[in-house]
Amino acid sequence: MMFCPHTLQVKVVTPEKVDEYGRPLPKSGEERWVTLCKCRCDDNTTREFTSANGEVFRPNYHVVCEGKADVKAGAEVRCMDGGSVRGEGRVYIVKETNYFNYSEIWM
Repeated sequence: MMFCPHTLQVKVVTPEKVDEYGRPLPKSGEERWVTLCKCRCDDNTTREFTSANGEVFRPNYHVVCEGKADVKAGAEVRCMDGGSVRGEGRVYIVKETNYFNYSEIWM
């Protein structure tokens, strides 16, 4: 990709560990953002998806990144523009192209 001004990050959640009585251990769980790749995040105003049961979904953002995106539907991701958040949300659908080496993420 020639134009990729943003950085794609995915949220990784480590669950809390518990003792033998089921009580959470202090400082055992954590949430952190892991950087995946450079990307381009655009506002989505026109595209709609319809699920198999007829539910209509209009995502807020369309993200294009080079290569295969290591993201699954339902993951929480964000696009960073320097130090500020450009777009954030849950992934609805991930599409990968066959000929061109890029992926599309709708969130």
